[in-house]
Amino acid sequence: MNNKQIVNNNFIFILISIYLLIGCNSKNKKNEIEEQLITNVSIKLDEYFQKLKTLKKFNGVVLIKQEGKCLLFETYNMSESTTSSLNVKKESQFDIHSISKLMAKAAIIDLEQENRISLTDKISHFIPDFPNGNKITIQHLVENQSGLPRELSIKVDNLIEMKSEEIIALIKKEKLLFEPGSDTVYSNLGYQLLYYIIAKLTEKPFVQYLDEKYFQPLEMKSTGAHFNLLKNNLNNLVKNHEKNDNEIVVVPNIEKDGKNQAKIYSTVEDLMLFINHIKKISYREKIKNHSNKISWSGGGNGILSHAEYDISKKFEFVFFSNYDEIPFGDILKTVDKIMKNEPYELPKKINRKEIEISENVLKEYEGKYRVKEFNNHIFEFKIENRKLVMYQNGKKNGVLKAETEKTFFGEPSDEDYFEFRKEEGKYKLIFHYKKIEIEGIKEIRK
Repeated sequence: MNNKQIVNNNFIFILISIYLLIGCNSKNKKNEIEEQLITNVSIKLDEYFQKLKTLKKFNGVVLIKQEGKCLLFETYNMSESTTSSLNVKKESQFDIHSISKLMAKAAIIDLEQENRISLTDKISHFIPDFPNGNKITIQHLVENQSGLPRELSIKVDNLIEMKSEEIIALIKKEKLLFEPGSDTVYSNLGYQLLYYIIAKLTEKPFVQYLDEKYFQPLEMKSTGAHFNLLKNNLNNLVKNHEKNDNEIVVVPNIEKDGKNQAKIYSTVEDLMLFINHIKKISYREKIKNHSNKISWSGGGNGILSHAEYDISKKFEFVFFSNYDEIPFGDILKTVDKIMKNEPYELPKKINRKEIEISENVLKEYEGKYRVKEFNNHIFEFKIENRKLVMYQNGKKNGVLKAETEKTFFGEPSDEDYFEFRKEEGKYKLIFHYKKIEIEGIKEIRK
């Protein structure tokens, strides 16, 4: 090899080295930027929940991941004492409540793929004597379009102890709110039917089917059910809490007016395993909602929960809170904004101010408003001593104070408030409940 060849070879080697160095530096720079972005998002998420905790508006566990990377996995305890009944840990077990409905949706998809059920099947095929069973389909139950009310219209003592057949017998007595398929109203009763049908189809309790189909294969080792399933893994169950007369008190996890077919408990990590399973395309196209998310929330006395997968932004979000006085709607909206790099506000202490408004304005709001989402409860507003007074199902609930000419509150620190919104010449009641808008329709006097 002559000197010219050596020079050329050295030159080529130098060029390759420079190219590789530039490529590595560029790649490293890109990785550094991505890591910094992830860190910034993590800081914002933690800052938000820390602020809620400081304001005594959140107590629980949060887990957020994006494309396999953990952005936040933290506990937020309002009490500094580790012996407080509020105290939670990362491995704490919570009752998931209505998130069991998301599991039922997945179960129906799997059973349909096995040709054991169809969304078009009438429920009369499974429960022959069910009233209007020839009109209500499995799809109606899944989509909350069966016409069945949210809850039973009659008070039943120790409902939690009743067998599923006894619950179905009570549901049979309920009148439909609307023709099946013509409207959408959240119905716990509809899903009780769905749990029962899945159990009948698989010849095992609903929760046992879930355990064999999902909990065990996905290694959800801390997940189980209080009834109809023996797991012996309930080691870290939290205590639930409500605010009563400005004091935070413990309330029972097992409610006497609850139902036992799907009384499931889990941890945030276990529930994340389930979300990662059903985000597969075979499930997600059938489960996703109008926001392009797989999402479901649950709650009971003293507890709130949420699990979701955002298909567009590819992030998973699971949280449990064993204190139900939290701004639930605001949490969902703010986490969504942080993940999408949109403007958001940190929570702050509420101190509403009362103003005086004329009695003529108050008269516009008098009347009864039916709230479908609250099992058709009636909110009635009357004027007493120049104040707007609220009655719920005939019982006096409290005197309201005006914050504006259209919004009213109970106490200055209340998160929830009422708004009267005029649309097409008619007033609607908007109940801002845990930062979620719930609508009430004014009933016209005949």
